[in-house]
Amino acid sequence: MKILRTILCAGMIAFLLLTPSRLVQGAQKPYVDERFVRKTDRYVGSIVLYHIVRQKPFCGSLTQWLKRRADAYEKKHKGTYIEIEGMDEASFTERMERGRHPDAYSFFSGSLYADRLHELPTLSVPFREGLFQTERCIPYGFTGFCKLIKQPEGTGEKTYYADDVLAARLNAGDNDAPEEKADILYLDLRRAGDLIRFRDGFTLSRLEAVDCFTDAVAWIGIDRETDERKTEAILDFIGFLLTPDIQQKLDALGMFSVRNDVKNTPPDSLLKSINKMYETVQTVDPFLWQQAYDSLNEDAKTSRSGDADAHTRFTKRLRECSR
Repeated sequence: MKILRTILCAGMIAFLLLTPSRLVQGAQKPYVDERFVRKTDRYVGSIVLYHIVRQKPFCGSLTQWLKRRADAYEKKHKGTYIEIEGMDEASFTERMERGRHPDAYSFFSGSLYADRLHELPTLSVPFREGLFQTERCIPYGFTGFCKLIKQPEGTGEKTYYADDVLAARLNAGDNDAPEEKADILYLDLRRAGDLIRFRDGFTLSRLEAVDCFTDAVAWIGIDRETDERKTEAILDFIGFLLTPDIQQKLDALGMFSVRNDVKNTPPDSLLKSINKMYETVQTVDPFLWQQAYDSLNEDAKTSRSGDADAHTRFTKRLRECSR
């Protein structure tokens, strides 16, 4: 036994003498699982996100939706605050002229130029067919257009179109009826929902899908001057918005998920056929749409009066903007 103890002691002494110093130093450090150590410090502070709209129905409701998502994100990331500010394009332009730049942007196709944005890494998202990420922005929701038939017995002679592009795309003439007097209305889903809910004359209305085309896609991007630590936090927030659980919450707005693995459940049975139509989407490049928007609308308006050349130009521009 004494011989065995002598051998063990000698072995321990030899191990300590021959052990590399870096292992000894490492053993003296407190243990930390590296899987839970961030490569850089998480950003603590405020991040300002402008939500810019052209269509007013999406200003208040989507701004509030984003604020609720920001609140949920902040609860999981203590010390990081996402400030959502909704505005129309005119207010946005005024702020930018005064040098009040945000850290990030939420915007619909055509409301922002590409050179305002930072390049984004490619995010792994199973997009609904027809949707896509660009180099500088990624979609997080969309809506579309519908045919609202006011009364079952309506003649259909009085028709309203929400805008000239929608009308020209459907080869409509220029004899529109006012919204309040029309039997059939072609308009965006949000406006249709508001009419059904809040206007007595639309209580017996029904909705039909027009097609799967939409330019009403909501995108999110990062300002080109945003610093690296804020950029990391914004990318994390974007990833949060694109999770299936959050995407499902777009139902409340009458909007659709950009993911093909999220099956939206419309809050109203009238939306079922439209929901099915938009399982595949045809849409536009958001920045080409911005560049062509004024001329596209001008040609759309002129073509409705029967100008064949204007209609040809409109069709060509629309095709060039589409993806």
